[in-house]
Amino acid sequence: MREKEHEEYNALTKRLLEEGYTVDNHPDYVRVDVPMWQEKTLDNYDGGFTYERWWIFEQTFRTPCGLQCKGLQCHSNMSYMGIEWTFENDMATIRCPYEKKGCKLKHEYLQENTVLRYECEVHMTKEEYCYEGSVEHILKLHDDEIRRQEVSFRLQKNGRVCREHMRFNRDTLEWEMNYDPYYCGSSRCAGMCPVLGHELDKKKGNVFYDVKISYLRNDLNGTLFEGQVDTRIIKGKKLFDHPVSMDIGKICARLCQDRIREKVRRHYFTQLFFSEYHGRYFSFEIQNVRAERRESRDLMQDLEDIRNGIQIVHASDMEKRDSENKRERRRQARESAVRRLEKKLLENGYESLEKFSADRRHADKWLGEERIAELEQMRLEKEKERREQPVQLSLFDMEVL
Repeated sequence: MREKEHEEYNALTKRLLEEGYTVDNHPDYVRVDVPMWQEKTLDNYDGGFTYERWWIFEQTFRTPCGLQCKGLQCHSNMSYMGIEWTFENDMATIRCPYEKKGCKLKHEYLQENTVLRYECEVHMTKEEYCYEGSVEHILKLHDDEIRRQEVSFRLQKNGRVCREHMRFNRDTLEWEMNYDPYYCGSSRCAGMCPVLGHELDKKKGNVFYDVKISYLRNDLNGTLFEGQVDTRIIKGKKLFDHPVSMDIGKICARLCQDRIREKVRRHYFTQLFFSEYHGRYFSFEIQNVRAERRESRDLMQDLEDIRNGIQIVHASDMEKRDSENKRERRRQARESAVRRLEKKLLENGYESLEKFSADRRHADKWLGEERIAELEQMRLEKEKERREQPVQLSLFDMEVL
């Protein structure tokens, strides 16, 4: 294998090579990472030697503004603007404990990138580590302050807050409460709700809604009915895939209609796209959002809608039909697989199946010992008939005799 050019090695490797170390003779705080089946070489993905993590995490580093930190706080896995920001190149990075966006002391590349605006590079130092005033100390003080603010925020809200809906805004340095009952339903919340201030209703249900869609019948183009717009209402669609507390359901029915609309929009994304850019008219409307223990049907309203030329479909009927179709497809696929397997046993016998093959497992599971024995008997009888069948001689064979 061709060794890398000297300039392709990382800074650590260049320094160790200059000091006389080799791939087989190096300090115990570095290693050479190559797969076990490959020859040990410096021509590897890491650019030569890499630090042992137990060693580098205990070393002291210094930020451009003079703060000390341990290697455990640093990041060493980034490649950006032609620079490998790693320990081995003495260019590891750390998130600024002060969270300064426009610091002019850090590397210019990190100043230009909005994603890396809180990152700055650190360099290893031989200074003795001092916890007071270090990055770790500042982070600890900052974390303590955040916890104090959290307690204060809870007191201001009289305890009517939930940790799952709280976040600390690092731009404003304040706690925020963004209550989203949909999250409560998705995570199956139960028991005491601090936001509502009482025990959640143990009765469960769901949020149901109807979707009214209107669409242009493109299949009627070129006929007397060209341009006809049909309307359909799909009733009883569910917001959640599982039952939720009725308390949560009632709140979601009132506060989560935008989320329902977005869910439907994603479902009909293709139709809406062609409607907007290709003139294939399509629109939808969310109707009758309600929280119920089980889906209810208004037969009189359904009949009224049908008289008005609207096609009525219930989501539960569609789900039941899809389930039955899926069950029928599985049954047909199973029968086809069984017929194929029985044909194989009739032709070659059970012993022809490899011991741990899928066919042998399926034969044991699907057919059972009695059916396998029956097929084996049928195969032996067919072989016997084939052997006992008289051979018909041709005129050529008779002339030879």
